[in-house]
Formats: sequence, C-alpha cells, structure tokens
Amino acid sequence: VVAKPGKAVITKAKNVKGRKIALTYKASKAKGYEVQYSTSKTFKKGVKKLSTSKKSVTLKSLKKGRKYYVRVRAYTKVNSKKAYGSYSAKKNVTVKKK
Repeated sequence: VVAKPGKAVITKAKNVKGRKIALTYKASKAKGYEVQYSTSKTFKKGVKKLSTSKKSVTLKSLKKGRKYYVRVRAYTKVNSKKAYGSYSAKKNVTVKKK
C-alpha cells in the first residue's frame, strides 16, 4: 500500500516573456509532480503532460494570444509504482505578446 500525497496547490501561474508560462506549486509528502496544460477548459483535448521532481516549471513554445489552463497533481513512488494525489484547482493564463 502506497500513501497518497496531499492535494497540490498552484501558488503562482503567470505569463513571462517569450511565449512562456511560469508555474510554482506545492504539496505535502510529494516525490514528484505531474503538470497538465491545455487550451481546453475541460482537459478533454490537446492535453500535454510534464513530469518533474521540481516545485516549479516553465512551460515553453506556447502560442501567442491563447488562453492555457493548467493543473498539477503530486505523486509518491514506492517500488516503481506511483500513487497520485488530487489535482489542484485549475488556473488559466493568457500568453500575451511581450
């Protein structure tokens, strides 16, 4: 039995120069994080995933003028099995022309 981590919380999500979004997040008892981002509000199509052990990430090569929705969930790992926590509340960020 693998203990699930706490619910992830996005602490900062903002547009940065060069068609990028900077994200910062946290969760208790997390070994790593899975970041999902999409132009779909419901995450039904065009979802991209990124796994990392860091508490912040920069999403790159995004399209100017588009609104992106992001959410994060934490995971713990025991014997190469992952147990995922709940997704964070989704945040939306518009990629501006900077």
